[in-house]
Amino acid sequence: MLFENMCGRMKSFSFAAFLLLVLLIGSQNIFAIGDEGNITVAFVGADIESVTSAVAKSTGQTILVDPKVKGTITLVSNKPLSKTKALDAFSSALRAAGFALVEANGIYRVVLENDAKLIGNTVTTGQIKDGGDQIITKVFKIKFESANNLLGVLKPLVSPNNSINAYPGNNTIVITDYASNIQRISQLIDSIDAPTSTDIQTIKLQYAIALDVAAMLNKVLDTGAAPGADSSTKTIVMADARSNSLLLRGSSSDRIRQIRALIARLDVPGNSNGNIWVVPLKNAEATKLAVTLRAIVAADANLSAQVASGAVSQQNASVNTNQPPPTTTGSPSGGTTAAAATSALTSSSTPTTGGIIQAEPATNSLIITAAEPLYRNLRQVIDQLDKRRGQVYIETIIVEVSSTNAAELGIQWQGLVGAGNQNTGFGGTNFTNASGIAGSNIVNLSQNINAILNPGAATSTTIPPNQGLNLGLLTKFNGVYGMSALLTALSTTTGTNILSTPNLITLDNEEARIVVGQNIPILTGSYAATAATQTATPFQTVTRQDIGLIMRVKPQISENNLVKMAIYQEVSGISSQVAGQGPILNKRDVETNVIVDDGQILVLGGLIENNYTDGSSGIPYLSNIPILGALFRSDSNNHTKTNLLVFLRPYILRDQGQDQEITANRMRFIEGKESNFKTSTMILPAVKDMPTMSGNIDPLMTPSGNQAKSGGDSNKPSEEQ
Repeated sequence: MLFENMCGRMKSFSFAAFLLLVLLIGSQNIFAIGDEGNITVAFVGADIESVTSAVAKSTGQTILVDPKVKGTITLVSNKPLSKTKALDAFSSALRAAGFALVEANGIYRVVLENDAKLIGNTVTTGQIKDGGDQIITKVFKIKFESANNLLGVLKPLVSPNNSINAYPGNNTIVITDYASNIQRISQLIDSIDAPTSTDIQTIKLQYAIALDVAAMLNKVLDTGAAPGADSSTKTIVMADARSNSLLLRGSSSDRIRQIRALIARLDVPGNSNGNIWVVPLKNAEATKLAVTLRAIVAADANLSAQVASGAVSQQNASVNTNQPPPTTTGSPSGGTTAAAATSALTSSSTPTTGGIIQAEPATNSLIITAAEPLYRNLRQVIDQLDKRRGQVYIETIIVEVSSTNAAELGIQWQGLVGAGNQNTGFGGTNFTNASGIAGSNIVNLSQNINAILNPGAATSTTIPPNQGLNLGLLTKFNGVYGMSALLTALSTTTGTNILSTPNLITLDNEEARIVVGQNIPILTGSYAATAATQTATPFQTVTRQDIGLIMRVKPQISENNLVKMAIYQEVSGISSQVAGQGPILNKRDVETNVIVDDGQILVLGGLIENNYTDGSSGIPYLSNIPILGALFRSDSNNHTKTNLLVFLRPYILRDQGQDQEITANRMRFIEGKESNFKTSTMILPAVKDMPTMSGNIDPLMTPSGNQAKSGGDSNKPSEEQ
């Protein structure tokens, strides 16, 4: 260091003289420290380690160089620098060469630019006073905009080797970059993160109906937003039926002023010459709602008359609306008969007459003939009743497990004594098993000796042997073969595991039914021709009955997410056929009313049955002899276990997207089953275009209406009510 000693002796050193010395020496690196602690540097193509050592010595800081950092840098100052400015100049020179200066625990490190964000650096959430080329991390708290939306705008401004991330949980953005660049990004965020929507305003209407005006504005104005856009950029118009007011929120004050001006032109007195009003309903049934409204009007008129005459009593006067009572569907159980399980659901679809309120079922509308004050009162009631009803999705699991074990063992024998004499003795045993099968008896089988010796001679009337093991002995009696001994043994094991999962969805307080089974005929009567009436035509009368899985349910949703359900569940099937009488049906049903929490599983009821039957047929006294007694008896036993349980779980669907979520889940389940299907190996070529569900779920045409235009905005009053 030639000039360090010179600088120590000199009290002042002009910049012109300093540059002259640099030019005279050429590529020689210069490092000088003045009396006031200012630093003058001039490194041209110098090794990074040498420059780092000189800067560390002059600033009094500890600076380490990463072993992966190799190369040269150029650092020239045109005037003396303070220690802080010298570090900033050194950091800028490193940044130009692809390196970075990082501070961690008071120690500086020179690392690659890619590794700078992985090493401890300063984390701040406040303002950056001095920008520089040091790597820092800053957390920006976004107040008005969406962090995810700003991420796409700010990402191109961050250095390629540094990072930017958004955390939607608290709407913040985390950026790791150079301090100077973060300072520039901070100014940009401050200008963008401004309130884009005004406060919610309330407009009370005097003449118009709030719901009608809101529906009209949603159709006329562009109240929707582009798909994927933030909801804060939308213009929202909603109606409050209780106060007959409109709620407005727009993206700008100019937009709000335009809407307010349009509302002022619509909120004018109506035509007083007409008193007929047509109210189309969105969710309620017009015929049922008309009956309710007529009762309200009649009760109000009756009460007003009593108040005027001073004859109001504690008991309410009866009201005659001149209308039949509303039709009810009855209990979903309806008894245990077939008609109760499969009866049709009733629906009121006949136009009503009489009174000032009429119902038109074809368009599901109400026709009100009244003055405007009465119409406005009725309209408030209609708006509160005509709301979107909740739905209930019900999952049911029916598990039936049965096991039957049966065993039979019998020994029979027959014999003749004194053959050829006038009197011939006879002795033997014969038993028929518990099932009554004729082929289990030795006497019945003796009639089919020819079929046993010659199987080709068997006919349709031949009695076959019993199932299982049959060991017999054929003996010739007086030249004719007969069966002299028979041993039968049979063991049967039967198991059944039935799992049914009927699922259905229905509206709140509406009955639903699902039937999975068969419709069989049952003989109820017959008529045949007699000898006296040969011309009569014989006939039979039958009735048809549904068997299988039958489920009827009527749910009712309460405000605290409880579901009250009236349930009728039936599982039936054919047990056997009786000649001339018809089938014997097995039937298990449950009829109950329950209360279940939303999404909770409840067991409705079940049957756990354990039957054991033991039978023995034998010769008195002889059958009781140990071991030898088996030659004189036939034993059988039957053990049956049956388990039947019914589980149920309801889901309340209040939002528009919940039913679509369940539908998509079931569709994915079916598509998974279809993908596992494999055609069996056949000689014929396999079918390539197997039918799949995915090829039939696309709509034939685009749905029409406001929902298709607005992208299914659930915030509109027309869809909320």
